[in-house]
Amino acid sequence: MKKIFFLTAAICAVMTISASVVNVNLSSPSTTLDRGKATTSFADGVLTVNWEVTDAWGAAGVEFALNNLSGVSAVSFEYQGDGAEIGLIPYLRDSEGNRWWDAESWSSLAVTEWTEVIITPGTCLWDGATYKYGDQPFVKVGFIANPATAVSGVFKLRNITITYGEGGGGTELPDPDSLVYNGVVLPHNTQFTRTQCGSVSESLKLDEVSGIACSRTTPGYLWMESDNFGDYIIATTEAGQQQAMKVNFPNLKTLGIRYWDWEDLCGGVYNDKNYLFIGAFGDNNEEDDFYSIVYFEEPAITGGEINVDPAQIHYVYPDGKSHNNEALMYDNVEQVLYIITKVYYNVCQVYSLPFRTDYGDATQTLKHVCDLGVKSDIALNPKNVQCLGFHLVTGADISADGKYVLIKNHNNISGYAEYSWVLYWERQGNESIAETVKRQPEVIDCYEYEWQGEAICWLDDNTFYTTSDSDGEPPIYKYTRNNLSIENAKENISSHNRLVCIDNIIYLRTDNGIYTLDGRKVK
Repeated sequence: MKKIFFLTAAICAVMTISASVVNVNLSSPSTTLDRGKATTSFADGVLTVNWEVTDAWGAAGVEFALNNLSGVSAVSFEYQGDGAEIGLIPYLRDSEGNRWWDAESWSSLAVTEWTEVIITPGTCLWDGATYKYGDQPFVKVGFIANPATAVSGVFKLRNITITYGEGGGGTELPDPDSLVYNGVVLPHNTQFTRTQCGSVSESLKLDEVSGIACSRTTPGYLWMESDNFGDYIIATTEAGQQQAMKVNFPNLKTLGIRYWDWEDLCGGVYNDKNYLFIGAFGDNNEEDDFYSIVYFEEPAITGGEINVDPAQIHYVYPDGKSHNNEALMYDNVEQVLYIITKVYYNVCQVYSLPFRTDYGDATQTLKHVCDLGVKSDIALNPKNVQCLGFHLVTGADISADGKYVLIKNHNNISGYAEYSWVLYWERQGNESIAETVKRQPEVIDCYEYEWQGEAICWLDDNTFYTTSDSDGEPPIYKYTRNNLSIENAKENISSHNRLVCIDNIIYLRTDNGIYTLDGRKVK
């Protein structure tokens, strides 16, 4: 038999009633703060919370104590906001301090009428527990305002109810292999093998590597750029231990070039010249009105240091709004730049801009290309593993010949390493990249979670790299396509005659998989 409790405050005595209902007084809540503050008042069964957040990443609210309730299946409560477009997040805290919440339970403080909400413990974690939700006891329930900016406000609470029972109300975590994209669970691409080839040495003084690009002027080197304030980029080998060359940008402020929140780096060819492009477009709070692509001709890597005065393309979005971005890629075939927004719990948008060197100071308007997935893919519904979606895009690249596309994300909302992916497309015929990324991609099977993993780049059709902007010396990973040699392919064809026709294309079937006739593994 399930029992129903009315939960109202921390550190209050719990009185058991014969009807299996416990009423707790709301008059003595505890506050929970993260770069903020909160005060409370209680009257007529209503708790009023005055909160203030002093940092863009802060949150403030209240918590109420529970008596180690196992098998919690639901929390219901009523709340009232003050009209502000700010999120109210309810959550449960377990005995190990981890906070559990339901991705669909975020409420808006724009609601000024009393509104009832029912949530489940969910499958999402802020604090990264390594186990799945089952019957571990919950010791607190909390409610915080999470505005993503420094601001203050008021919300009210009443009638909080906890439902629990034997066997628990939770579910298994969603299967990380079941990534849904446009309503389809994506297939996995098993062509690549992942190895660690190096790490980003602290001696390079790159604070948060958010972008990498392979040198086309001097093969064998990687360019790396740092997040936050751009002053320079560094060339190093894939081992990442020594500086091969440093390019300084001493005159960015004088030239009026955006020098903050550099989020991605890519290379490309235009008029037979190699260029490097830097995405100066990070905007976590979505409040800027100045975004640009910084670019310059790629120098030969000859050692030492040089000074460069880059140019920039200033752009705006077609909807006239501010957006956060962390992904930039350039197509050598079309000579077009592609910019992808980083969005929380919604679809990420792909935009395009033809590259030219004669834009000057004129502001360009991006063209919207497509969405990556659809909104219904995004919600993490604990009752349905098919609801994992692709959002929070952090990096992208197109191979030098324009044939392959990679887009990666970093889903740190869920708190689980398994919820990050690299998507892979192969361009078909003469289609545009816009047409390519509208098709169903594959998931790179060997990719594994990287803490703050943002950077990705192609070396050639068979090799790409990733690294992260985490502290210390983040690893550099190399992904190599598992090609079957042409000689082995010919030998298998002649000796075993295991040719198969799939969709009017001839493939070679071996004991190790199916390959194209030029030796590329497809399954």
